[in-house]
Amino acid sequence: MAIGFWLRRPRMALARLRYYFWERANPEKPWLCPGTIAFCERHLDQSMRALEFGSGRSTRWFANKVGHLTSIEHDAAWYEVVKTQLVDDRVENVDYRLIRLNHPEPELEHARYVRTPDYVAIADQLPDASLKFVVVDGHYRTTCVRHVLAKISPGGYLLVDDVNMWPSPEEVGVPEKWRVVDDSSNGVKRCIIWQSPS
Repeated sequence: MAIGFWLRRPRMALARLRYYFWERANPEKPWLCPGTIAFCERHLDQSMRALEFGSGRSTRWFANKVGHLTSIEHDAAWYEVVKTQLVDDRVENVDYRLIRLNHPEPELEHARYVRTPDYVAIADQLPDASLKFVVVDGHYRTTCVRHVLAKISPGGYLLVDDVNMWPSPEEVGVPEKWRVVDDSSNGVKRCIIWQSPS
């Protein structure tokens, strides 16, 4: 971003600087809020099956926390980078898939689609209540949320990154009966984790 953006927002600039140093000190951890990561460290375990929309250094990290991870990526070049990391680290519990977007990347998400985008439709192929943890950090985020809710087992978790992109958390589309168990911010971005009703 242009330097003028940060100069007009000194508190945000300071938060971004703090987060930059936190990232440098924690190079193996995901690009998520530190509080979100701390929650995941306490609550994820090897018995869990998980789904991740949007891959990155989070993919290896989550793979080490859960029993099995399906991870979806739309960008071919980035997919190759992460795939190489998984191979080099001998990570074998990840079903890593490249699924292209059905729309131009800069196009804003639609409220509804006549045909579910292929990227999102992966969730429809999974049995209901088969996942214990889902991360939404890629494209079609609100649509992804709608399609994964039934796939999360009772007591399971839904992590949505960059909740600040919506006017309010209610517009993410998570039902009211789902409890917020973590709401973290680093001053620049916000992550929320909801828990499915037991």
